[in-house]
Amino acid sequence: MKFEIHCDGELAAFRHFWRSTGFTPANLLLNQDMQQAMAHVGSIPHNGINWVRVHYLLELVRARHLDTASPHYDWSRLDQAIDVLIDNGLKPFFELMGNVEGFFNDYTDPAQAEAWRRLIRDLALHMIARYGREEVRSWLFETWNEPDIGFWLQGDEAFLVYYDACCAGLQDADPKLRLGGPGTCRNLSSTLRAFLTHCERGTNTLTGKPASRPAFISVHEKGVRAHVEDLTPDSMGIVSRELRIIEYIRRNHPGLRSIPFTNNECDPQVGWSTIHTWRARPYYAAMVAKIINQHLRVLINDHGVDYGLLGNDNGFLGTWGHRTLLTRFAETGHIDHGQAPGHRDPPRFDEDPRHRRFELVKKPVFNAMTLLALMGDQSCRVVGEAGTDSTVGVLATRRDEGQIAILIYNCDDRVMHSDTCPITLSIHGLPFNQARLVTYLIEEDTGDPFHVWEAMGAPDLPNGAQLAELRRHQEPTYAGPPRDIQCPDGSLTLTFDLPQPAVRLILLSTRPTKGPSAVTGLRATVYESFTGQESLLLRWLPLDSYFIKTYEVLASTGPQGRFTRVNASDQITSAYVHSRPHGPLYYRVRAVDFWGRTGPPSEVLKA
Repeated sequence: MKFEIHCDGELAAFRHFWRSTGFTPANLLLNQDMQQAMAHVGSIPHNGINWVRVHYLLELVRARHLDTASPHYDWSRLDQAIDVLIDNGLKPFFELMGNVEGFFNDYTDPAQAEAWRRLIRDLALHMIARYGREEVRSWLFETWNEPDIGFWLQGDEAFLVYYDACCAGLQDADPKLRLGGPGTCRNLSSTLRAFLTHCERGTNTLTGKPASRPAFISVHEKGVRAHVEDLTPDSMGIVSRELRIIEYIRRNHPGLRSIPFTNNECDPQVGWSTIHTWRARPYYAAMVAKIINQHLRVLINDHGVDYGLLGNDNGFLGTWGHRTLLTRFAETGHIDHGQAPGHRDPPRFDEDPRHRRFELVKKPVFNAMTLLALMGDQSCRVVGEAGTDSTVGVLATRRDEGQIAILIYNCDDRVMHSDTCPITLSIHGLPFNQARLVTYLIEEDTGDPFHVWEAMGAPDLPNGAQLAELRRHQEPTYAGPPRDIQCPDGSLTLTFDLPQPAVRLILLSTRPTKGPSAVTGLRATVYESFTGQESLLLRWLPLDSYFIKTYEVLASTGPQGRFTRVNASDQITSAYVHSRPHGPLYYRVRAVDFWGRTGPPSEVLKA
């Protein structure tokens, strides 16, 4: 296939509208494995994942006297959970979901509606006091998850009263807080239609004022229903069903047509806990890129949709075949994999987390989110793409005068399909005549730790050497070393073969005047591993640079000793797990750019 990419002229803004993940239940944030998972998610450069949408956050709240004007709350468990997100540079996509103390069973009861309003007001005021007003204003609040199925048991009338109480409570605390919804999952369900009518023409049942318009309209549309077999995802079906809702809004609710639209569970397949091995492989990474490009081309470019957020609901803890960003190996422990419709209580771990020893390994889909984070902020024009259901697609962007980022994927909706496509990219209008070329790959058997694990005999608990080998293959792989390339008259032609499934990111960068700056904020957390060693999670503040080739993690037995690199693979994320014998070492981290320039190391950390 041949593509022309035009990097000059008047370029449209390119928004990274996909930076979200989610999971259930909220109490997982109190456990070490989810805390480490969130550290990895927060380590993706440039806030590549910014939002984390968590079910049942309000189940963490304890309260007394909810039926009075002066309730007493214990926020401590909720604070611990939110602290995990904030500590990792993430923001809550805060669902107002959970039945505090089982008190709320009829929102049409005015007393219960007022009690919920007080709860939401006091919740918001507490968050503002703890994290600061500007921080909380940057969050997104959302209604109850999927109120059109068994997560919600009180019917549409009660849901609208609940929404009114949420609006009133947040506005009582700060009118600038943003609430959206309804997060429905059945296309144009009665709940969604009632919600839209109420928001455009209804009256708030608590205040008597016109009902509040949502900050965003959210739905859930996925590629295929839950099934134990590897059914073919229908990626364009997601877009088509979303467009059906958007056209319904534009036709029947013109007063809401300018409100941002969101699909915050935009997954290829329903059912996060059903095992599908393709979720462990590059196919899932390529499918995520394909769905993003389809949304960009059809909804944003062709239909002018103000697309608020596309969320992959894959922040769960699970194994290779689960819908997760990382795979979890654990010595003990059973995860309750969800709940049946109509179940009132959130699923919970059935073990003491203090006795769970675990290790996490990145999947290719995690690396897809990492590569997507390197895209620019201006959209280059692409000529030559086939229909939006084509297996091959291109995202091309520019960042100022210094960098062009081109992401290309090869992914058929058919899970078992494979081939190789010859690709020619003719790039024009480059703002430079020479650049450094860096190409990242995610493809079968390359940047594919599942393949390595399978070749090991699929151990349930890898030993130390096996775990190290898996982690050597968990980062994006280079197609070759960075090299200088000439772009006479601002033009360049690149040819290569792209297998299926695969994702390839091409960066063309000019050399900045200065090399990397010093790494700061180095910190560590020690975990007990099932390998008989310690696992030390190192985190640092990521550099605001798009030219980082790797962070080097250096260790020494003494603060003045010789520091040697311990991370075997190059990485551009700002978290690293060092498996080591018991006992402290001394650590420093430094950055290396595409030209081999090394930045000053961080201060020494003993951990």
